[in-house]
Amino acid sequence: MIRLHTLFVAIAVAVITTAALIYFTPLKHITLVEPTIFDIDPQAFQEKLAANPENYIFIDVRPESAYGKLHAKGSINMPLHTLYDERHTLPKYGKEIVLICSGGRASGVGFSYLEHYGFKNIARIEGGIENWVIENLPTEGSALVIPESDISPATL
Repeated sequence: MIRLHTLFVAIAVAVITTAALIYFTPLKHITLVEPTIFDIDPQAFQEKLAANPENYIFIDVRPESAYGKLHAKGSINMPLHTLYDERHTLPKYGKEIVLICSGGRASGVGFSYLEHYGFKNIARIEGGIENWVIENLPTEGSALVIPESDISPATL
């Protein structure tokens, strides 16, 4: 009986010591498992957005100038650097926050940032606006594309 009690105390001391070492040293900053970013297919998301737009906040994290030239229809512009302040106004539940950028990197940074602040209702458009355009999904903006058949010396 005494040996069992001694074993229990030794295990408890080992657990407390290990927890203290992790908490009070830089070991707590080591990521053992890489965070996962939830990507959503642009076509699948467009269908969901068209059916229930009230369920989503579709955020383009690119700079305002890029957003003005071309953006996914239904998205709002919230440049990446503004997420620090905007995180206080974004919902942590009820609506899904979907991020888009040029190719996926900036929206991945935004995803990780929001996740760090407790957001679980977030996703990223796979391949960004580049993939959105390739899949011929609706866009808006000031950038005009002139079909080759319409190009003549007069238009140049």
